[in-house]
Amino acid sequence: MKQSAKLLLALLAVILFSLPSMAQVRVNPKVGVNFSGVNAQLQDITADARVGWNAGIDLRVGDGFLFFNPGAHYYSYTARLIKNVEKPDDVKFQDETTIQNIKLPVNLGIRLTGDNGLLGLHVKGGVVPTMVTGVKEKQDFAFNKDDLNTFTLGANVGAGIDFLIFTLDANYEIGLNDFFKDAEGRNNMLTVSMGLKF
Repeated sequence: MKQSAKLLLALLAVILFSLPSMAQVRVNPKVGVNFSGVNAQLQDITADARVGWNAGIDLRVGDGFLFFNPGAHYYSYTARLIKNVEKPDDVKFQDETTIQNIKLPVNLGIRLTGDNGLLGLHVKGGVVPTMVTGVKEKQDFAFNKDDLNTFTLGANVGAGIDFLIFTLDANYEIGLNDFFKDAEGRNNMLTVSMGLKF
């Protein structure tokens, strides 16, 4: 899997460096919130990812009906940790941590309306390579970055609306492999972002 990640990153770098010579390029910085639906049982800890925030930049390459839509985004989201302790009263300890990721979506978009009018609508879909960059460790919980797969892949579908230079996008990512190393659980995530288009 590590070799696949390196190959994909190299391919993305080649594409991004060649973009200026390909076609019209629009830059779309954005920030947003995300809602994750992954949970798993890790030995005596239940990990349940929840809501978070994200920031990044997308490119729209091409001025026709179809456009190429790569991007780079930082994601941080909260994971609730619950430790089950075997006692007569079945005590549970609970805390929250944060998980940080870098996502590099590679999408193909379709403009449903023009690109230079007052209002623009588009849909898109593609793949989302994700790399875990860190986990905020908690003293009472044996949960860290080593419990997660460093590289995962998702399938992405989304829709967006442009109003003048402002953008609003909603994307749904379906996890294609397990988020945790030693437990089943794919990270399906809804993201809503607002941004600017230049």
